[in-house]
Amino acid sequence: MTRAQHAWIAVPEVGSIPALVELDATSHATAVLLVHPLRALDDVVGTQVGIDVTTTRGVVHVDARVAAVRDGEVLDLEVAGDRELIQRREYVRVDAVLDVAVASAGEPDGRTAIAVNISGSGAVVSQLEGLAPGDPVDLWLRLAAAEPPVMVSGRIVRETDQHLLAVHFEQLATADRERIVHYVFARQRLELQRMKRA
Repeated sequence: MTRAQHAWIAVPEVGSIPALVELDATSHATAVLLVHPLRALDDVVGTQVGIDVTTTRGVVHVDARVAAVRDGEVLDLEVAGDRELIQRREYVRVDAVLDVAVASAGEPDGRTAIAVNISGSGAVVSQLEGLAPGDPVDLWLRLAAAEPPVMVSGRIVRETDQHLLAVHFEQLATADRERIVHYVFARQRLELQRMKRA
């Protein structure tokens, strides 16, 4: 990888932190954190961390060691082991409750709705009365309160038995699709942790 990729850095006792990660052809990586952690990271030098990077093939996991922390928000990493493809680009779908702003040809000023299910290629949305399969829609999906929404142009492809509408994403920026894939992956990881605790 020669350009920075959206990723999550799993730091023990700190949690998963969104970052831009650049992996070179050797065993080095640089991670620029996209949010400030709740505490300083100076004591994580030498710690083993996990990196989940979105690539064109899917989500790739890499184990690494923190070699240095610069300015509290840049991690120099030494990659340990092989890169493992843990989620292929055939988009995995997870249940969710996401606020959505919706605009359509018949309602350009929009309305609010709820996405109850999402993947990198589409979403299942409630509260879209008056729309039907074949109708184009623009969606603004809010994945996190502190982040800007993801803007998607899509088309309704089917109606479920519960009167929900499935929207296929037709126009979506690559970086925004990566944000959705990371959101889905993080949801999966939380669900696995919940099941293990149970």
